[in-house]
Amino acid sequence: MKKKNLESIYRIGDAFFETDHAAKVAFVKLKFGTPEEIFDRNYLTKTPVVSDDFMDWIHSAFRLIPQEYKIDLDILFDDLQGYSEENLEEIFRQNILLEYRAVFSEHRRQNRTALKLILTGIGLFIAMMTATSLWKGDGIFRQICLYALDIGTTVTIWEALYILVVQRIESLSKQKNLTDRFAEIKFRQASSDAKIPEEEKNFSKMS
Repeated sequence: MKKKNLESIYRIGDAFFETDHAAKVAFVKLKFGTPEEIFDRNYLTKTPVVSDDFMDWIHSAFRLIPQEYKIDLDILFDDLQGYSEENLEEIFRQNILLEYRAVFSEHRRQNRTALKLILTGIGLFIAMMTATSLWKGDGIFRQICLYALDIGTTVTIWEALYILVVQRIESLSKQKNLTDRFAEIKFRQASSDAKIPEEEKNFSKMS
């Protein structure tokens, strides 16, 4: 592929987002009617819990913006419903901390699962080696048993490695994005931002 075409693909984000290439910052805007739209209303908590849908919007921005660019996230509301901008920022910060704790708990659960799989795989491997050396003959039943033990050993060890490597890398990548990718996060009333033309509202809440 020609260098010009590669550069064109790389800069495709300019058609959707305002981007400062010199500072390596992309300006992403999310538009909602009210703060209630970003909260999970099923949780009756002292501090509102941000919905999974809203976090999906956040993570989609990480995917759409080049990795080396910071994200200036502007979250706009038609009506703040009595929330202050500072209050919404604090709610989001608390939810990020809650997300960190959930990820930490998930890592511990994954470690326990991976350990069980490794021990199971080792047990199957020992059983396969023992059967190979002690079970004489070449009958079809012996071959089936050895084949099953071989498959079981391979599957359990690979599943443990997948949990410890692939899933862990994906999880840590999401954590790193939440920690490092934001240049700034703002929660604001939409009417206070007169500089944003209607056609430049790149993300709009679908009703």
